This record gives sequence, C-alpha cells and structure tokens, in this order.
Amino acid sequence: MTLARRILISAIAVAGIVLLAFAALAPTVLRDFAVRMPTDIDKQNSLAGTGDLLDRTSIYDSGPIRIDTALPLRITAGTVSEPGPSGDEIVIRNKSLGTKPGPDGSAVEFSSGTESVTVDRADRVVVSTPEPMLQSPATAQAKPAPTRVGTYFTFPANTPRADVPYFDTATQTPVTARYVPDERTIDGLETVHFHFEVIGHDMAESPAVGQPTRLTLPASKWGLADDDEPVTLKLYYTMVQDIWVEPVTGSVLDTVLRPRSYFAGSPDDPQAVVVYTGELRFTPETVASLAQTAGDGRDMIRLIFVQLPIAAGISGVLLIALAVLLAVRGRRRAAGPASRAEVPVGPVLGDGRDGRAEPVVSGA
Repeated sequence: MTLARRILISAIAVAGIVLLAFAALAPTVLRDFAVRMPTDIDKQNSLAGTGDLLDRTSIYDSGPIRIDTALPLRITAGTVSEPGPSGDEIVIRNKSLGTKPGPDGSAVEFSSGTESVTVDRADRVVVSTPEPMLQSPATAQAKPAPTRVGTYFTFPANTPRADVPYFDTATQTPVTARYVPDERTIDGLETVHFHFEVIGHDMAESPAVGQPTRLTLPASKWGLADDDEPVTLKLYYTMVQDIWVEPVTGSVLDTVLRPRSYFAGSPDDPQAVVVYTGELRFTPETVASLAQTAGDGRDMIRLIFVQLPIAAGISGVLLIALAVLLAVRGRRRAAGPASRAEVPVGPVLGDGRDGRAEPVVSGA
C-alpha cells in the first residue's frame, strides 16, 4: 500500500470519527445557541374581548358610581429587546396599553404600564442586577419591581408537561402555572396547556397598581346604602389565565385572561364594586404571528438537535466503513504478487499419473 493511499484512508477514518463525535456532542454543545433569546426582539401582541369598567368620572359626579358594561376592550403589548450588560443577557422592555371606545368612537386609554427587565438569554430567567423597573401607568416614575420567579416572556425551552413556576405581572407575585392534560393544535403546532389563578389579592401590596388601593366614599356613592356615612373599601384583584405553549421553543401561542379588579371590604365581599372585569384573548392575527415565529424556531432547534446529529452519525459510520474497506482491499493487493510467486510456472511435460515427466522419444 502506497503512502498516499494510507494517508487517504487515515483522513477518511478521522473524518468519520469527527462526525460521530459531533453527532454525540452537538445537542449538548449547541444547546445554548439553539435556545438563546435573540437580542433584536420586536413584537406587538394584541388581546381583545369584552368587559365592564368603572366610569371614573362618576366618582366626582352626583349619584352612585356608574359601571359601563359589555364594552369592547383591547390590550396591546409592544415588546422590544436590546443587548444587555453582557453578551449572555438582554434587556427586554414591555409596554402595554388598554383601550376602550370613547364617546366619538376613538380609543380611550383605561390602563397602561411599562416594564424593563434584564434576562439571561439561555435560561430566560430575570437576573437580579440590574433590578427590574416598573411604571404604572406608563407615564409614572419608574420604581423597582419585586424579585422574579420563573422565566420571562416565554416558557422554558423543552417545556415540561408538568407544573412550572410563573410570575403574574398584574399583581407582581409568583404563582404556579399548573399543567392541564388536554390536547390543542394551533396552526399545525402541538401545544401544552397551563392554567393559573390569583384570587382576591390585596393590591396595596403590589407596585404594579396605578390607582388608589384604599378609597373612602359615602355609602350612597358606593351604592351600599342611602346614607352618607363614609365607607372605606380596599382594592382587590383576581386573575384567572390559561396559556398554550409550543413546548420545543417555549413560545406562548395563545392566552385567555379573565381579570377582575374591585373595591370591597374583603376579598369575597358580595357587595364588591367592579373596577375592571372581562375576558380577553390573543387576536387571530397575534396567534398566527406567534405560531409562525414558534414554527421557525422549532424547525431550527430540530435541525440542530435531531437532523444534524443523525446525518452526521450516518455519514460518520459510512466514512469509517469506507476507510476499513479501502484498507482491506489495499492489503489484499499488496499480498497478491507474493502468493503467486510461490506457485510453479512454466510447461510440465508428460502425463504420468505419478507426477513424473515421461521421456521424450524422437525419431519414432
């Protein structure tokens, strides 16, 4: 076997081994790259539905407080990101705006807020430094937000079918998003369903509130009695939310919110005065956009975690097999001439059965 042939076989074998090693290590080595949050997020999600709202102007008018019912409501959340203090972090800013129709049909704000957090790009957890900042309403002065639990903006990549820690941004409290074992497909993507509830939370404890959490008005104003005896009620908040997540990427594809904000003497007061209640969910356009992004991300992750390792593994096995085949054939060729040299050649005279040649008789 020539030196050039030996070098070629060695190179093929090494390439095969490298491909097998890549197939084994790629899911681990490339994991962070595959699931890292991008630094250029620019999304706008919208929720729409109907609800009841306290007419705030009625607090200052004569007569009892008025509640506007069955209003079409819309919440728009714009989310952008930029590189964080280090390459492993990003800063996410989320601004939300809730609107209702005004007397002339134009959109009138009923709520707003801005939040700024720094997130680890790999595990998607909010880091403690710099601390999260919150503005409620969006024009208010920013103030520190509580320590976060769970991931932010998305669920973990490879979302488990199990309860996961979550954070309710309305009350700024940690909750448990409980896994709901049902099946739903959104635009061809299988989803995992989660559900959480925050019931009767005293909003005096939350920095997210942008209105008084204790309000004293005459009983007649509250609609509780006919007299003008002062009555102080507390602001409470309940949130029931369902979330559907694409599990490979951890992307939220759809959600349904059932908020209820109310003034009452206690969390379960039957005479509670509604401030805000309703049911809203992502608009079809938002769901379609989120599904498209999640589908692209899922395909990229599957390429890195499944398709590339399989292709590399098969190619590695084939290259090693080819190297072995070339080596065996090369050895056989090298051994061929030596074997033939040992076999007698030339004419054998006679046909004696004992193997001896018969004499040649001339002139017969």
